[in-house]
Amino acid sequence: MQYSLKLRSAQTGLFLVMLASVLWGTGNVVASSIYQLASTNAISVAFLRMALSVPALVLVGHFTVRRALWSVARRDLSFMLGAGALVALYQVAFYASLPKVGVAIATVLALCSAPVLVAVLSALVTRERPTVIALAALVCAVVGTALLINIEPTAQQTDVLGGVALALLAGLLYAINTLVGRRLGGASQAHPLQTVTIGFTFGALLLFPIALTAGLVLTYPREGWLRLAYLGVIPTAVGYGLFYSGMRTTSAAAASIATLLEPLTATLIALTLLHEPLSPQALIGGSLLVVAMGVLLGDQRG
Repeated sequence: MQYSLKLRSAQTGLFLVMLASVLWGTGNVVASSIYQLASTNAISVAFLRMALSVPALVLVGHFTVRRALWSVARRDLSFMLGAGALVALYQVAFYASLPKVGVAIATVLALCSAPVLVAVLSALVTRERPTVIALAALVCAVVGTALLINIEPTAQQTDVLGGVALALLAGLLYAINTLVGRRLGGASQAHPLQTVTIGFTFGALLLFPIALTAGLVLTYPREGWLRLAYLGVIPTAVGYGLFYSGMRTTSAAAASIATLLEPLTATLIALTLLHEPLSPQALIGGSLLVVAMGVLLGDQRG
């Protein structure tokens, strides 16, 4: 009975991470649409996304964990602040890579390098080694993501070496955040809501001077603010809340592979709602990603 419950918890945790990834995928589409409504920049959107998540998190925390929201162990506090800083800096590195190498290459490098780095770091740092099945899912998912995202040379690629370095840095920050989430979910008794609220409050404060330097944009139409609010509440507050909840019972390697549902979700939204064409290459890539997720879920059943 205890073994069965443990497996069910592992599957539930992986499902929560997958759901978080789907929400992040919707955020990519919404974030892109904001640029059609206002003359803004990526750092402003990243800052507002994180800043607007904080009031929603505090409100939910007031009715759930109440005063315990701000009462955390000192050893956990450093990891929570680290989580917020990692998410904030990941966005800075990723967005800074976009004008240098283009969206497609930056996305593939950042998202595909993260699960590979997590697998290596997990084995070295936490001694949490991925299973053979998880490694097979990793290969399938990385190849699928590379095929899903159409990479074509564009005039945007002005500093390939710098852009590649920034995208890989984003992948490394993403990977470290996954390990931090695993630490907070495993050895810590902290509530996931505490992690997100405290971490993102710190992350928003960290991003504020960066956004000011880059030219903080606060002028948006009503529809723009509504979409920014969606970004703050759904993909950020709810999405990362689900992610850190799932990390309580999910291995870091499995979770990092599951996050590759993010580009698949964005592609499906573009296909169904925006009526963008889907190439045969992207269809194969999406199918490989679906297979990888099925293999991961099967691995959790042992």
